[in-house]
Amino acid sequence: MTDYPVQPSIRAKLKTRLQSIAPRACTTTAKADAKPVRQQRVRAIWVNAMLWTFQGWLAMFYAGASFAKLTAPPKHLAILLGWAEHVPQPFVMAVGAIEAALAIGMLVPILGWAIGKPVLTYSALGLLAIQSVVILYHLVSLDILAVVLNIALIAMTASILFFKSARHIY
Repeated sequence: MTDYPVQPSIRAKLKTRLQSIAPRACTTTAKADAKPVRQQRVRAIWVNAMLWTFQGWLAMFYAGASFAKLTAPPKHLAILLGWAEHVPQPFVMAVGAIEAALAIGMLVPILGWAIGKPVLTYSALGLLAIQSVVILYHLVSLDILAVVLNIALIAMTASILFFKSARHIY
C-alpha cells in the first residue's frame, strides 16, 4: 500500500485563513462601523415609534369624526359641522363611512406588514385627499383654527406616507 499525504481539512484551512485576517478586520472595520450602525438602529426605533403614534392619533381622530357623522342627528351635525347643513344626509354618512374605513386602514399594519403596507399606503392617500378638500373648505370659510388643525393632520399623514411607504426599514 502506498501512503498518500494527508490533505488538511477545509475547516483547518479556513481557521488558519481567518486567524491571519481577523486582527486586521477587527481593528479597521468593526470599530469604525459600530457607532453608525447603532445610531441608525436607535434612529429607526424612534422614527418607528413616532410614526405609530401618528397613526394612532389619526385613527382616533377619524374614528371619532366618522362616529359623529354616522350617529348624530342632522340638527346636531349642522351645529358641529358647518357644511353638513348644505349637503344631503346620505352624503354626510358616506363621508363618515369612508373616514371610518380609512381610520381602520391606518391600524391594519398591526396585523401584518405584508397585508398592511398597501392598505396603509392607500389609507394615507385617502386621508390626504380628504384633508386637502377639507382645508380648501376651511380656507374659503376663513376658519383659521381648522386650517391649522388640518395642516397638522396633513403633516402627520404625509410623514406616515413617506416613511412607511418608501423603501425604509421602519
